[in-house]
Amino acid sequence: MAAKAVRSMGCKSICTSGLVCSLLLLFISAALAQENPLAGIEPLRDIQPMDCADLGDDFVFSLYSLSCYQCPEDLVISEDRLRCVCPASSVTSYNAEGTLSCSSCAIQGEVVSEDGRSCIWCGPKPEISGSANSVSGSGGQSDPASGERRSDEASEAAVQQRRMAAIQIASVQEGSERCVCPVGHVLTDYNSSGVFDSFYGKHCLMCPFNSYVDNSDPYTCIRCPDPLMHRDATSGRCVCADGYVEDSVQIASTIQVDEASVGQRVCLELTRVREVAFSVPQYGKQTYFDVLDAGGARTEEREVDRSEPHMLFFLEAAVRCRGGRRTESCHALANLCTLNLFDMSSPACSVLSSYTRGQVVDNVHDYQGWHLRYPWLWYEDTPRNVLLDTGLNRPVALSGPNSFINMTLSVYSLDGTLVGMRPLTTQLLLCKGDDRELQRYRRFGSNVRVECDVDVLAIMRDFSEPHFYELWIVDSHDSDGNILETPTLYPVPVMIINYRDDGDTPNRVLKDSNLELGVGSKGELAMDQVVLHRRFFLYDNIGGRIVADSANTQTGPDGQRIRPDLEVVRWAKAMQLRIALQSNQGDTPVDESLRMYPPQLIIEYEQMVGSTVPTREVEGGSEEEKLRYQKVSFRSTYTRDSTFYWYITMVLFVVLAVLIVVQFFVKAAVHNQTSSLKPLEIGIDLLGCIANFFFVFLLGMSGYWFIFFKLQTSVKVLILTQDPHKDYIVLVSITVVCKVLQVALLVYKQCTVRIFFIDWEKEKEGRNLDLEDGNNENQDSKDKPGHPNVSVWRSILIANEWCEMQGERHTDVDFTLMFLLLFLAGLNYQNLATAQPDERNLEDGPPSMHMRFFVISMWYFTVVVMQLGWRLFSYRFQSDPLDQFVDLCQLSNISTWILDRDFHGFYIHGRSVHPHTDVNMFQMQTNLKDESDAKRPNRGLTQKPMADLQGYTDLVFEVYITDAIKKEYSSQFKKMLPHGGVPSHQNDQKAAEAVSKAHHTINEFLMNDVIDTISSANVQIPTFAHNVLGVPPGRVPPEQPVLLRDNKNLFARVLFYGIEGDLIILDLLVFIVWDLIFVDVFIAALLTYVLAHGLMELRCKFGTSNVARKTLVDERFLI
Repeated sequence: MAAKAVRSMGCKSICTSGLVCSLLLLFISAALAQENPLAGIEPLRDIQPMDCADLGDDFVFSLYSLSCYQCPEDLVISEDRLRCVCPASSVTSYNAEGTLSCSSCAIQGEVVSEDGRSCIWCGPKPEISGSANSVSGSGGQSDPASGERRSDEASEAAVQQRRMAAIQIASVQEGSERCVCPVGHVLTDYNSSGVFDSFYGKHCLMCPFNSYVDNSDPYTCIRCPDPLMHRDATSGRCVCADGYVEDSVQIASTIQVDEASVGQRVCLELTRVREVAFSVPQYGKQTYFDVLDAGGARTEEREVDRSEPHMLFFLEAAVRCRGGRRTESCHALANLCTLNLFDMSSPACSVLSSYTRGQVVDNVHDYQGWHLRYPWLWYEDTPRNVLLDTGLNRPVALSGPNSFINMTLSVYSLDGTLVGMRPLTTQLLLCKGDDRELQRYRRFGSNVRVECDVDVLAIMRDFSEPHFYELWIVDSHDSDGNILETPTLYPVPVMIINYRDDGDTPNRVLKDSNLELGVGSKGELAMDQVVLHRRFFLYDNIGGRIVADSANTQTGPDGQRIRPDLEVVRWAKAMQLRIALQSNQGDTPVDESLRMYPPQLIIEYEQMVGSTVPTREVEGGSEEEKLRYQKVSFRSTYTRDSTFYWYITMVLFVVLAVLIVVQFFVKAAVHNQTSSLKPLEIGIDLLGCIANFFFVFLLGMSGYWFIFFKLQTSVKVLILTQDPHKDYIVLVSITVVCKVLQVALLVYKQCTVRIFFIDWEKEKEGRNLDLEDGNNENQDSKDKPGHPNVSVWRSILIANEWCEMQGERHTDVDFTLMFLLLFLAGLNYQNLATAQPDERNLEDGPPSMHMRFFVISMWYFTVVVMQLGWRLFSYRFQSDPLDQFVDLCQLSNISTWILDRDFHGFYIHGRSVHPHTDVNMFQMQTNLKDESDAKRPNRGLTQKPMADLQGYTDLVFEVYITDAIKKEYSSQFKKMLPHGGVPSHQNDQKAAEAVSKAHHTINEFLMNDVIDTISSANVQIPTFAHNVLGVPPGRVPPEQPVLLRDNKNLFARVLFYGIEGDLIILDLLVFIVWDLIFVDVFIAALLTYVLAHGLMELRCKFGTSNVARKTLVDERFLI
């Protein structure tokens, strides 16, 4: 402050001109303000209007600044605490600047007028009486002019006296500054001409006999709420005529609550009231069953005493509905019964049922249960007759006007008033969103499921009073199929799962949303036990509320009464609209299969204790969030009788079972001829037969639904209600389990085959291979028995090539899954499986898992066939990895010996036609040149020319060995390596020598005792039976070895190449199973990728170990 003063003084001393000084002071002020631009500015705080009372009784909330401020001393706070106003004894005025000013009327002995802008006397001015007396008492003679003036004054005084006699004079209430009138009179500031009467002031006029004056508004006559009421001369309130009683008084006097909180303030016949068989505590009670409570617990039964809707409407509705005298009252009673879910033990349902019971009148529109002058709540016909009624004539179609299901809702308010007849759009859904998407269920054949989380607190506090509905379907055709000029309405039955009948829950069977009434034994039983109704609601945020009165009502900071929270809130948890088609009778000119049975609306309600619902902000994923935001769903289901489909399915399944048995026994018989049956072979054959046939069956059935449902032009097929069907899940599970076990056994078998690489290379003269013995002395290898002077690198090369081929496949899993996702998710073709009959519609929607099986399989096989086609082309014109391996064996002078069964195996003849193959590059090129110039014999076991082979191979053979060879091979292996295979680490010199010697011995045995014997045997061409069924050529084991020329490279059976078909189906089934669980193609692809690569890694790891053990090549060389 001192600094500012000094600066200001300096400026004054410098300034010589007033203008210059002013500008300089302005500049300095701006500079000082710039130093702290926020100095003295109050921040905008997050505060509620009611919080201003905490600062003081004279603080209010400003709507302009959104903050609290203090009222000036001459002003008071308004009732809503949002402004400062003049006191009640002052008038309000504003000056030109808009400033509020108050002028007290009490100073002059006046009161404020009704509009608050003027001061007025409470009654006539004091001088009126004196003036009147002076006029009447004047006499004597006067001049004519004065006499005429006195005559006018006398006349005016007489009029005023007569007027004063016609009105009552208002008086000031003692202890206040308010004008009051006698009972039954209303205050007014105006005369009979509507002119503000400041002369006579406020005065009182009598209200009509059937009206009263409310203390909160002394200027208005209020009509009594019932024509049978009149104003009581003493109390001034409206009372009923003799023989009648006001319902509010009757209820309030019984349970001691405020009259304004109960009843409808109507006059009811006292005799009729006494005929009501229920007391106020009985009919004022609302009962809820199976209520969700804190911690997820369930309360079997919870009663709400003095339920607001029952206390408001029951007595009036029960009395006035008797005899159907007042329609709105009957509908109000029906609504109260609906709130109790048609529990006949509730007073509302009991009373309404007693009124309609025994009515000897015609049914309305010939519907049994719809009695004249009463609402229709119950069906009196059997459920079977109602649900299978063929009176609905409108046809259905997949396009055009008949492709949409047109329905109408009768909408009623709680008091029974008809709100109107409204076309059905999205009223049945608590979920919100795009109306076009939400109305897709109206498209015939579209099985739609809409799910969302609804805020229960919003239902309690923000939702309006519930409406009550009756559903109708619009029928625009007659029985002959002709279009009617005026469409008719056909009732839609409602089945409430929560309905209770004397403790029983007959509709509980409908909790299984896949149950089809009348289908199967369970459906037939349910058809006869369900109970049908007509009326329903979406939520109930009033039945669980206690009537608001002074005993259970609190007052907020603004002075307003706060209604108590709901004790119980209820909402429609799940709704399902089912529409089924009729069966064609064949004896009528119309096609009944294009007509519907009556639609069915199935509702399940959920109820929760109101105090359990969290009212504060909840964290995502917390238990409080799950409690407050409850899941609701709406589902539409279109179906028709599928008896014929299941009959055909059963026939095909029986045929399938027969084929499985036949194929298994054929394979078992073939294997029994090849070798003795073993559990491993039996398991592979049986599991493979079941998995493959079940897969074909599933593919065919899912293809049926896709082709005949999605591609139909007229309504012929509708998908199953249960999706996925339990039989489908069972079949998929069996298929996947069998295929997984089969592939696992196949991989195990591949990882345990007996294999050996036969080295035909001869020792070169003059070449020594030094081996270091235990005494560190170099000796010539040919002088050490069992150690040939031949390089081992060719065997290591072949072994590594074989190990690399073990996990290779004709198709690439990564490529398959990538392009499968491209088709399904990228191009959105997964929506071809949505449950709506339009193959061009790729909009998102709940899928049919049956059709999804076919859609995924279709695109999966598309990608696989693309790859196989490319592989076939590349193998034909470029290179086949299996043929390349055979060629590599020839170049390496190494044959491959494989036994996959006891007496069956494969032989790849790799013996070179050259003296040596362990040569340098020049010599190898020379050898190949000699071979191309026909300077060497033909390649192959028999070395026959190509013309003699007639297109058959002479390098790859399928071999059947004798029992003697099998035993000798096994004994040689056990003899040389009694502990089996190669040690994990060969750091021991003796162990290395033993393995080397064993390799040489077994190699010599196979070359001399086996291959030479086989080469002299009769090499045959496989027969048709062998190619198709694998039938061996004669008795097994044969007396001498038999070789079959193998043009198909069947030795791939011990590699992934040979089980490519099983692996393809396995990957597809795994993908489908994960998609069935998660309904997400990305998760399914990821998990399928993990399994496929995991299986590949296991095959390579254990296969490599098996190669090391069986070929005696150290595993450390297998990279």
